Amino acid sequence: MKIFRINIYLKLKILIKSIFSEDIIFKKIDKIILFQSKKKYLTYTSQLRTGFLLILKFLKLKYKKKNEIVLMSYNLKEMANIPSRLNLKINFCDISLRTGSINIMELQKKINNKTLCVVLTNIFSDYKSCQKIKQLCNRNKIPLIEDNAIYFDNYIKKNKKIYSGSFGDYSLLSFNIMKNISGFYGGSISHDDLEFKSYCSNLFNKNIKFPNILYLRQVIIFFVLKIFSLNLLYNYIFHYLFYLASEFKINFIQNLIYPSLRFRNSKIPNYYLSPIKNFTKKLIYFQLKDFKSRKKNHDIRKINNKYYYSKLKKMNSKDILLFPIQDFNFQNYLEFPVLFKKKEKIHKYLMEKGFDLKKIHYFNCAKEFKNKSRCNNSERIENEILCLPNHYKIDNYYINRLIKEIKIFYKNN
Repeated sequence: MKIFRINIYLKLKILIKSIFSEDIIFKKIDKIILFQSKKKYLTYTSQLRTGFLLILKFLKLKYKKKNEIVLMSYNLKEMANIPSRLNLKINFCDISLRTGSINIMELQKKINNKTLCVVLTNIFSDYKSCQKIKQLCNRNKIPLIEDNAIYFDNYIKKNKKIYSGSFGDYSLLSFNIMKNISGFYGGSISHDDLEFKSYCSNLFNKNIKFPNILYLRQVIIFFVLKIFSLNLLYNYIFHYLFYLASEFKINFIQNLIYPSLRFRNSKIPNYYLSPIKNFTKKLIYFQLKDFKSRKKNHDIRKINNKYYYSKLKKMNSKDILLFPIQDFNFQNYLEFPVLFKKKEKIHKYLMEKGFDLKKIHYFNCAKEFKNKSRCNNSERIENEILCLPNHYKIDNYYINRLIKEIKIFYKNN
């Protein structure tokens, strides 16, 4: 009996160690992410923008005669701020309304012998454009950085699944609170570059700690948003507070959730070079491990995206524009993007009717950074885009009511 108790104890000890042992956890995360990205190495960072900073610093050191990058103009301000602070020239490239990705014809003109890298930002990207951009970079022997922050787990099925994040030489992931997989903070870089792996290991300063106050803020925001989303509280209190905030242009809520909105020509903080928190990795692991929930969420979003797309397409309206979707597994949006004429008016109207539409927080960075590049599509998207809700509480009945109100608005306006 005593031996039996000892065996049970040892088995429990091994089980607990397998769950909480950092080495085992990290290897399991590596296996899942590297399987999707088709890369050899995974480098963890305190956040996605840290990964972007590390890649640019490394490439700048490696290719000293090259000092230009090509970046899609419709982007987050911080993604333009980082190369700007590293004294790299940014050649902004407009977005294509036909593919939702970099305009490839324009990209070909922007590439030259000083081009350090091209950045592919997956916001609305289709599979074919990702392939063509990769091929163009390969032909010109230019590294491709793939920003896969909001496309994780998206794929296209050919003979086998090809995942977003597998096109870049360096693929970036974010584990922020508004992403598919959240560790409150954190990011990663998938790559095949052993030299880059060593560079990162030497550069990370274990004496620099990621500020606990920033981490705590993300945790608080996460749970506050969870409370906001409770049906009773949201329908009768918070929806109207958000409506009033939108009506009077009170932006403190979105600035709190999206601090990157304030990043333009700002100094890069020291904590960017702090290593990822181990607690963050454990949170990421337990979410990645739950494959059934991931698949369920992916399938629900796909069903909603298909329904939104078919219903809005049937409207055949000149007042709205959709990004063409080639594959609903690959372009499986967390929120469904639509370009609306009279954006502010329809946003106000739908908020009054009880629908919560999101204003996406990307900008025409060519204009924001006073660049001479004319990026008319980026400007149009910034001025017209709204994102329709897409999560597990959304069903066909909700979508039908929303589409009906959109039709009524444009009929009367």
